[in-house]
Amino acid sequence: MKKDKWVQVYKTRTTYRAEIVKQLLKLNDIKCISVNKIDSSYNNFGFHEVLVVEKNYLKAQKLIQGLDFYG
Repeated sequence: MKKDKWVQVYKTRTTYRAEIVKQLLKLNDIKCISVNKIDSSYNNFGFHEVLVVEKNYLKAQKLIQGLDFYG
């Protein structure tokens, strides 16, 4: 059985942005997971990371680039 290699496609300090990215990827049939690496004691150290299977990295990057969090 071959294991998938997971790579980071996005990281942020805010939970809602990680969830938006995750939902966008899922809507486009890209398998993904999110990992909360924010320190639970201080909440200002660390990131939320979104990971995808390596073969879907480029497709995921193109989708994420279309997001405009500041517009």
